[in-house]
Amino acid sequence: MQYCKGNSPVRRCSILVALSFAGLVPSALSRSAVADAFDGYRLYQQFSLPAGAGPYDVLPDGRLIVVVGSDLWIETSRASRSFSPASSLAGADMATFGAAFARVSPNGSKIAVGNNGGVLGNHYQIGVFAFPSLTGTWFTTNHFDAAWIDETHLAVSSGDFANPSIVSVLDLTSPDPTTPINPTVVNNIGGASGGLAFDSAGNLYTGNGYQFAGPSETGVVKAFSAASWTGALAGGPPLDFEAMGTLVVETLSASPLGFDHRGNIVIGGGDFSSLDDYGFVGVAGAAALASALTGGGPIDTGDQGQFRRLDPDPGSAFNFYSFVLDDGSKSLYVRDAGSGLVYVYLDTSSVPAASTWGMVVLGLCIVGAATLRLRAGEIRREVGRV
Repeated sequence: MQYCKGNSPVRRCSILVALSFAGLVPSALSRSAVADAFDGYRLYQQFSLPAGAGPYDVLPDGRLIVVVGSDLWIETSRASRSFSPASSLAGADMATFGAAFARVSPNGSKIAVGNNGGVLGNHYQIGVFAFPSLTGTWFTTNHFDAAWIDETHLAVSSGDFANPSIVSVLDLTSPDPTTPINPTVVNNIGGASGGLAFDSAGNLYTGNGYQFAGPSETGVVKAFSAASWTGALAGGPPLDFEAMGTLVVETLSASPLGFDHRGNIVIGGGDFSSLDDYGFVGVAGAAALASALTGGGPIDTGDQGQFRRLDPDPGSAFNFYSFVLDDGSKSLYVRDAGSGLVYVYLDTSSVPAASTWGMVVLGLCIVGAATLRLRAGEIRREVGRV
């Protein structure tokens, strides 16, 4: 008596059906297992910062830390959107309109805060405080924005609307904080200071925040190779922004600048002298950026395949957005100037589409049902032969 013949037509049919449906599953996954990584940001939440909130940043554990006057407030737990005061910044001479920036160091052990010129507007200092003890030092130096290089060096953009802006590197081990080591690595930016950012290769990005000398225009962002700016830091001549660097994009007011977890460059600010260069946060794709860096020309902000505009409040015409990135939660926090309201975008590109998983489940169910039906028919026929 034979219950199953390995070479029977029914057996072969059962195998072929199973394989055909099994082949359907990988094809479904390969077509659209995840959303387009470049177009993955979706607005999903909004919340309010504490009253009087100035700049803020994200701690390594995902909590937000906010400068309120001369005080620091910290989110009670990740994504709680509830804040409590932590400590005052000892020795702070803070501008009446708030701090210039707040930047958490790469390993989260420090936070740098720019005092925006102090109460009188002529006493520029950057405070660097250990976290969580919040003991620290104020370094006397002009500033607009800053980006951490490592735990002991801070890149700083600065300008005065009378001379071309610069980028310098503040040495946090300087023996005298009133005259710190702070060499210029990029000079001759023909306008106001812009944002600062470093990509994963250590290339430095900065921009023209507002053209007044040029020839670069408002919103021009240039990249300087790691080898070139570190050469200037080591004692070489500063890099001339107008004559050197690689133009990667021109949009908004080049401030702030940042890189998300996928290598896309994110740009904030606004150029109100332009008809439509405000009211959004720009996200330029990593592929378009790579092309620009290798001679393919600057990113085309009119091409949605290269550049996307995120506008959380399309009903308002004149927004001037800044942003903070949280790589841990793959979130982008967007805030309009002068507002305490924060819009949260989530990168959904790593979340499988429901339709894909539906096809996976459906395919598996069909495979199982088809196989069972064929096997049942085979058994009945074999039993009938006995």
